[in-house]
Amino acid sequence: MIPEGMRDVLPPQTVRLRAVEDLLRARFAAYGYGEVRTPWLEFAATLEEAEDDVLSGGYRLHDEQGHELMVRTDMTVPVARMAADRCDDAPLPLRFSYVAPSIRPWAPQRGQDGEFWQAGAELLGLDSAEADAECVALLCDALTGLGLEEFTVTLGSAAYLMALIDSLDLPDDDRETFTAAFGDRDYPLLESVAGNAAVDEDALKVLWRIIELSGGEEMLGQARRLARNDVMEAALARLARVRDLVDEAGFGRHLAFDFGLVQELGYYSGLILEAYAPGVGLPLASGGRYDGLVARFEWDIPGVGFAVAVDRASDALAEAGVPLVGAPAAVPFPGGLEAPARTAELRRAGIAVLALPEGAAAEPPLIVRRGGAYTLRLADGREVGGDAAAVAAALGA
Repeated sequence: MIPEGMRDVLPPQTVRLRAVEDLLRARFAAYGYGEVRTPWLEFAATLEEAEDDVLSGGYRLHDEQGHELMVRTDMTVPVARMAADRCDDAPLPLRFSYVAPSIRPWAPQRGQDGEFWQAGAELLGLDSAEADAECVALLCDALTGLGLEEFTVTLGSAAYLMALIDSLDLPDDDRETFTAAFGDRDYPLLESVAGNAAVDEDALKVLWRIIELSGGEEMLGQARRLARNDVMEAALARLARVRDLVDEAGFGRHLAFDFGLVQELGYYSGLILEAYAPGVGLPLASGGRYDGLVARFEWDIPGVGFAVAVDRASDALAEAGVPLVGAPAAVPFPGGLEAPARTAELRRAGIAVLALPEGAAAEPPLIVRRGGAYTLRLADGREVGGDAAAVAAALGA
């Protein structure tokens, strides 16, 4: 038995997941994002800095000094903390990537496992549409590099939505409730708060129209006509610039827009994004701009990034029929367990070898030793003899 929301992963699936991770690592490295690792355990106060119930609701324990610790519930917050702790004298911008798990209490209603692996990229120190566009293009490039041909990256703007809510002139307490209800898509509560606060009816009509804007780039024009202030117009101009740059990079066909898009986590301040692929009901990736997050660790620099859900990416590839090439399967070598020098010779030739006891049964392809030479028996009945190099050539190693 294992805790709810956790799972064991056996070798065939592990091979697929590792192949996804390695392909994503390669794309991140191609853009200059250096891989980092942060600890499984953080001080609880670190994750509480995000002021988000999802992130602060993790598993807690205490060390010998009585400090309250938390098992990592997110990667962006630890990366922000690490940047402020370790890199505050480094030249900007900083580009970090990671492939790592986080753990939260199991939440099946949100489609969230207890333990989930993410491959992410974070760009710190640049506040521009160009930086936003690099992250969107990198995500598109990474998904394309996995072998996905059909996927959609949906863009929205937290800045546009927050400026819209500001335009309603809600009292502070009502605004907090309204914003939380908006994030939860609790539309009856939105109507109740707005009604009790006597929000202008025309303003509410604009709100309902905006959160229904979802589709192609024509949504930008419709959102512009509904903008109620300069902040909303500036947010749209920036989003249009991101669209143009991503299109220039060759990924424009994958973009869509959703002005009702709200991320689960509350630290986003500008661009927000989600990626979807056919056959997978939950986002393959999510992210956005989070200016102000690193400042909570006493270094006021902007940030933008995203994380790919490794399991969901693997599911999308399976749905699309995309083969994943992982490490080659080890070839059985009966008698190899008693002859480590021979096994080592084969491995030096580039062959993955499963050393078995003498006389052990194994299905081909398999390797046997005859006198001074090896024989590779193939599944179609053919046999290839020779030295280790000949066996490697026959296997394509």
